Amino acid sequence: MIKAYFRSYSVSRIVSNQNKLGIIAIIAFCVVCRGSHITWDDLLQTHPDERYINLVATSIEFFGTSSDENDSESRLNPFYWPDTKTTRGIEIPRGEPRLFAYGHAPLYLRVAVAKGLSFVGKFLGTIDDYVLRHLFLSGDSLEILQMVVVGRYLSVLADCITLLIVYFIAKKLEGQLVGLISAGLFAASVQFIQQAHYGTFDSLLTTAVTAVLWVLVLYLESGKVRYLNIAGGAIGLAVGIKATALLLVIPAFTAILCYEFVRAEDVKLRVVRKILELLIVPGLYALVVFIVCNPYAVIEWKEYLSNIALQSYMVRGLVDWPFILQYKNTTPYIYHIIEQGRWTIGWPLTIFMYAGTTVLGKQVISRFPLKKTGYDVAQRLVLLIWVLSYFMLIGGLYVKYPRYMLPIIPIQIIFAAILLVRILKVSITYGLPVILVVVSTTAVYAIEYVRMYDQPHPWIVASNWMYRNVDIGDTVLIEKWDHPLPMPQVRQLDKLVFIEGFDTVALNLAELPDTEQKFAPIVEDIVQADYIIVASNRNYGPVYGNSELFPYSVKYYQGLFDGTLGYSLELAETRHPSFFGISLRGDPIGSAGINLRDDKKHYDHMHRSVVADESFTVYDHPLVLVFYNESKLGYDHMMDVIVGKQ
Repeated sequence: MIKAYFRSYSVSRIVSNQNKLGIIAIIAFCVVCRGSHITWDDLLQTHPDERYINLVATSIEFFGTSSDENDSESRLNPFYWPDTKTTRGIEIPRGEPRLFAYGHAPLYLRVAVAKGLSFVGKFLGTIDDYVLRHLFLSGDSLEILQMVVVGRYLSVLADCITLLIVYFIAKKLEGQLVGLISAGLFAASVQFIQQAHYGTFDSLLTTAVTAVLWVLVLYLESGKVRYLNIAGGAIGLAVGIKATALLLVIPAFTAILCYEFVRAEDVKLRVVRKILELLIVPGLYALVVFIVCNPYAVIEWKEYLSNIALQSYMVRGLVDWPFILQYKNTTPYIYHIIEQGRWTIGWPLTIFMYAGTTVLGKQVISRFPLKKTGYDVAQRLVLLIWVLSYFMLIGGLYVKYPRYMLPIIPIQIIFAAILLVRILKVSITYGLPVILVVVSTTAVYAIEYVRMYDQPHPWIVASNWMYRNVDIGDTVLIEKWDHPLPMPQVRQLDKLVFIEGFDTVALNLAELPDTEQKFAPIVEDIVQADYIIVASNRNYGPVYGNSELFPYSVKYYQGLFDGTLGYSLELAETRHPSFFGISLRGDPIGSAGINLRDDKKHYDHMHRSVVADESFTVYDHPLVLVFYNESKLGYDHMMDVIVGKQ
């Protein structure tokens, strides 16, 4: 008997150690995939949201402000550019209102962490490492560069925390194996890997949302009110990151309903009263945390609501900004699934995410009423309600950025892992190969995507090419709404060096109305220019996708690309991941139906005939094209090409 006890203890201890090693290995994989290429764009902030957040962050000061903290001109106010210069190395507006559609809580967190690291950096002396030098604001570093590094590391940290929460939820629901598979699949999800490379707030939002759901799972298991209060505070924090987190009240309310109805012998007035009582204190926690983390959402409530309203107009398609025209005529809900399958996650995991959600939904429905089942079904129901309610409300919007689905993907990954393990339990013969296919394809795609960051950013390559091959006096045309090139800074010997720029003019091509009057000044610029840079498909993609709105712009792009306007392709640069040697590169030119004249064979046509969502490619692996005015054609000829007979 004693031998049997020690044998059992020894086996369980070995299994426990293996599980610990497993989750440690998964965390390490997560960190490497997200944190190994912090300088993937040489810290030049090619993501516009990240760039704007960091500009605002450099103007935030916790101490030493001359204004009252309640004043609209306080340096704590995200809605106002301070009157005085707050940092060196950059120029920002002064003494005027500003838009800030992001949450304030992560902004203050970034600034607080940066200030703390700057204080530590004073005692570290000279730091040679490029990233660490900027992290601690040491030597010749600039505050704006420190904000870039801090913001990206916070995204990495947020993803690691989310991974642990995913592991705990999955383990609580279905056991250790489901927990490990869920954590592994999350760690290898390309969409999260990409977002963790940006110093935006999407990764932090996902962490806050997943934490709320974890606390609700614990509440349903124990019934302890303190978990509800914690959930309330976490909801306030999540809303302080992004207003859409207000949807978390749906699973929170569902959790209270489930627990009270499971306990109640029948539905009576006292049960309803109890539910209402349980909502009050968590609601107060949510309100207090939100106000503490976002004081200017209350002090400047009109500005806060107007910023939210502007974003609401955008996501519903009530404005004609060029970068959202790509979503015209796209199918709600289906668009997100296709983008996840083709690009951001991969088809194997995507299929099981939605299959797992469907199977779990049927299982939960079949086990009603909850009173006869227990808290385990209630836990699944709450998670399911979150996924379905969020997907139905957000997935149906006009604007369908893939990142909008981030708050529900961790739970969908858990559902996928549950389904995979259930197949395994039914049949090892079929289940094991299926698990291996899903895990291996997801992991390989992740590894190849991270390897892509070993290559220089296409905009940096194009900028260096311009500085080597183009005279400073030449006129360069760029496109409004896209990133201006060449980049004004280049990295030399671990320093960002400003380079004398070119005479650049921004063409306003993707704005409406598309008329002959619009193109009269544009053609004048084209005639006089030496080069035209098309930094990405941000403009010509929506133009060709809405050709009925842009008849002249379509002709302009076709004339530019096929040489009719007298320009020749001199450079085509991109980078892209691969999958088992197969290039995972979209074709924004071919998919738009554009005929590209490429006499010098700069453009590689060996890629997929479909194009990814513009927001998935434009920041970290765009296709940049440089055209040279070879023929020097006249104004009348170009006008005839663009606005001639329709």
